[in-house]
Amino acid sequence: MVNYCYTMKILHILPHLNIGGITTYVYTLSKHLIRRNIEIAVASSGGSWENKFKKLGVKTFKININTKSELSYKILSSVRKLYRIKQEFNFDIIHSHTRVTQVTAQIFSSVYGTPHIANFHGFYENNKRRIGRKIFKAQGARAIAITPQVKDDLINVFGANKNRVKVILSSIDTEELDKETPPLALKGSPKIGASGRLSSVKGFEYLIKSMPIVLNKYPGACLYILGEGKEERKLLELSYALGLRQNFKLLKHIPLASFLRSIDIFCLPSLEEPLGLSVLEAQYFGIPCVVSNTGGLKILVRNEYTGLLVPPASPENIANALIRIESDKNLKDSISSNSKKQVRENFDIRKRIDEFIDVYKEVVPLRSRNL
Repeated sequence: MVNYCYTMKILHILPHLNIGGITTYVYTLSKHLIRRNIEIAVASSGGSWENKFKKLGVKTFKININTKSELSYKILSSVRKLYRIKQEFNFDIIHSHTRVTQVTAQIFSSVYGTPHIANFHGFYENNKRRIGRKIFKAQGARAIAITPQVKDDLINVFGANKNRVKVILSSIDTEELDKETPPLALKGSPKIGASGRLSSVKGFEYLIKSMPIVLNKYPGACLYILGEGKEERKLLELSYALGLRQNFKLLKHIPLASFLRSIDIFCLPSLEEPLGLSVLEAQYFGIPCVVSNTGGLKILVRNEYTGLLVPPASPENIANALIRIESDKNLKDSISSNSKKQVRENFDIRKRIDEFIDVYKEVVPLRSRNL
């Protein structure tokens, strides 16, 4: 008797496989697509998560695409490399995740006919001023927007065909967070935490500047930021200048779940944020969150219900919100309960996989394979 299985092959293309929001997004998506009998490969410049992808059963290919320039020679050389990858891993769809990889994938798609799906993880003001964005849209046969605001930008600012844009809200892998990981032995009361890439857009400097105000009310408070990036030295120097040597620490290479199990309040003071997966992860553990009133963070936090919203770049408002949560147990407990419920009902990646598969099926039919 012949058994048939309907499947397809997807090639994700992204700049690198180092820790970060997009790498985590692709890893989580790949994990759950594989469970649905979809074969996955990743093309990138490589990185520290390469072995993690391989352990999932994901094929990894190296292309020299770690650039931010749409005019880089790396784009054309990567298109040639994608052709060679196509000979080895006969992918049905190329799924891109950043501007440069979108351009690369669009060129490949135009030349070789493989459908391109472009995943848009956010737009910022400097991108809106770039004429190249409007002339060479690179939005693929279908575009996936991680929030309704991103979809609106694609349509209203960049002229995307609204019938080709699908919103699939970014979600988290609750299975990973549920793994038994012990909390860290962190000092302080309250223990305030943040996580993310150490870049200026995350607004961590304003969180650090809020700490002297918090310490006036809670002298034992400590701030911990989990992350890596180019702002590390600047943030450390700022903390020293504010006299926070005993009340501030940067952490690296710590399991996220262990970190989140160790803190009392989470804060993401981003200046711009398309969604904020780190906030979802904190909410999953019932940690009350203080976030900037900007971008997709407003989707995750309803003020005084699933967290507190504060104006961006305002140390005083951040401090007052942190103090308010710590001093109002009823508010803290209510936010914790509402946050956990929201994540479980609306932001579990397992509830989104069918949406991705539906988009894939719109551009290429499932292939019947003899097993």
